[in-house]
Amino acid sequence: MSTQKETRITNLKKELDNALRIDEKKLAGMIKATGFKCRKCAQCCMSEFGDNTVNVSPSQIRKIFDRYGIKREDFVIPTPSDDRDADGNIHTFEWVLRKNGDCIFLKEKLCEIYECRPFICKTYPFYLLDGKLEVCECMGLGGNINDRESLELAGLLKERYVQEIKESILVLEKFMGFNPGGKGRVCVHDSEGEHWIA
Repeated sequence: MSTQKETRITNLKKELDNALRIDEKKLAGMIKATGFKCRKCAQCCMSEFGDNTVNVSPSQIRKIFDRYGIKREDFVIPTPSDDRDADGNIHTFEWVLRKNGDCIFLKEKLCEIYECRPFICKTYPFYLLDGKLEVCECMGLGGNINDRESLELAGLLKERYVQEIKESILVLEKFMGFNPGGKGRVCVHDSEGEHWIA
């Protein structure tokens, strides 16, 4: 393993330790102070209102498959990338939900996989960056969120953040470099290893 890769993994493990120590009650207080109430406008799912890209991990893909029986190739694609190896194969990291402009699971402003939606959807418009609460634009900001809802959202945000760091560690541990595997193919590197797609 290269020194750079080892250093990155070590740093991610420190970040994970810090993430596990996040105080959910304190985080809930910040969410409550910001205010949020989903208006069910579905703008976050629509391309018309900005980048509606949804990253999904292998574990989230499995949950959707287990619940709805949808094959991976029918609802996710490799994250777009311009990274190529010497043979012209594209290499990318992780997966994103398919879109037809809007999210493919959006029907009449309702999510068809709501019970099993990815973390990014469950926690929108909030996310954690370097352990700090960040907020995206959203019509629901400033809304009246109660203590229970803010604590539940804080728990989901922490869980998402921890899961994203764990996924990053696994991706790096399994990453073997941009090894050629034919011509004109796509290789997705994720926490389960390499997936070559024709």
